[in-house]
Amino acid sequence: MSEEKAGMRHWTGKQWLVLIGLWVSFLVSFITRLSWSSLMPIVNKSLHFTVSQGTSYVTWFYIGYTITVLPGGILADKLGYRKMVLASVAGNFIFMALMCFMQGYWSGLTFRFLLGLASGPDLAACMGMLTDWFSEKDRATANGIFVTCTSFGLTIVNAYAPAVATTHGWRMAMAITAVLPLLVFIFAVFALRGKAPYAVDKNKEVAKKKQTQSVWEMLRKVATNRNIILLSIIGILTNGAKWGVTNWMNLFIVSHLGYTAVQAGQAMAWYGVASLIAMVFAGWLSDHVKMSRGKLAAWLMLVFTPALIGLALCPGNNMVALYFWAGLVGMGSFGYSTIVNLLDAEVVPPELKSTGVGFVNVFNQAGSFVFPMILGSLLTATGSYVTSFLVVSIAPFLGFVACLFVKENQETLSAGHVDADAE
Repeated sequence: MSEEKAGMRHWTGKQWLVLIGLWVSFLVSFITRLSWSSLMPIVNKSLHFTVSQGTSYVTWFYIGYTITVLPGGILADKLGYRKMVLASVAGNFIFMALMCFMQGYWSGLTFRFLLGLASGPDLAACMGMLTDWFSEKDRATANGIFVTCTSFGLTIVNAYAPAVATTHGWRMAMAITAVLPLLVFIFAVFALRGKAPYAVDKNKEVAKKKQTQSVWEMLRKVATNRNIILLSIIGILTNGAKWGVTNWMNLFIVSHLGYTAVQAGQAMAWYGVASLIAMVFAGWLSDHVKMSRGKLAAWLMLVFTPALIGLALCPGNNMVALYFWAGLVGMGSFGYSTIVNLLDAEVVPPELKSTGVGFVNVFNQAGSFVFPMILGSLLTATGSYVTSFLVVSIAPFLGFVACLFVKENQETLSAGHVDADAE
């Protein structure tokens, strides 16, 4: 009797190695993309960029990223998840290294755009590979651990990049940032090798579909999938609200609540810790409760709305209250995402896992673009942070309603399991 049939949740050393390989591969993608925000004030001064020019580097990275998230997912399904993970990491190294030699605005902008193109396939390829290495009974826990790299990426890049740039120059900071994906690439080449125990393409019929389906047929199947449509709507609403609020929270805490920048930073650090705990716990919970992933994600998502309302109405002279509501917003805005990211791969036919993730990620990015602008427009129109946050709090509630109607695809859930047991 297999360990899984016996109810054991023991992961092999190889599974841990693959999980670490995927974790660091996605981690360096976040470090390279976030490095510019940390270094922008120093580079702007050195190269005489305006604030608008510096900010455009962020924008053009995400334009490039959005362009390749869906094609990257399709290629991952066609060519293999490992190949696309390694290609993305290699691209991060190449274009981050080129950033060290930028001489002016246009060369740097070009490299940032190319860095975005290289980073686009990373999430879809990583999610496809993760579902090949972990069964449906424990892959949510694995994904909960995997997605923590997003929080660590923000912490790591801010820990070294500004300090190195101040003492040794911004080019040195970028060079160190470029070395990280090179080291990860070398590690991932070896860590991500081997036969995945739950690979759905072990099924001959699934493998044949991967080879014979045209790109247009793959797109049609995903774009007309009821669950993918729902998850895309959820992505715009919740991902938009999450990053819109995250980008505005420091300003809200200082300008509206009257705390110092240091106190706001402390509250945001707790926000990050709470989100980290929530992501891991949500994955573990999904693997241990008898509730569909869609329903569980919906109830976790529902926390986001009252948390935003509580933060908006938080008094300005109570640090305990600020910490409580900031922590609850962190849990509400990130906890559900562990499960929703997994659903993107599980609700589609098994040969289209990365395509499904890539398709939904396009809408996730759209939300990330639109909602900060919505918050800015609301603040300009009303002059009130409270009103702006209260309006945005409606978005995750609508996402909650949509998530109640998402159903897993049993074909995807069982395909790899059946094959693994058959070996």
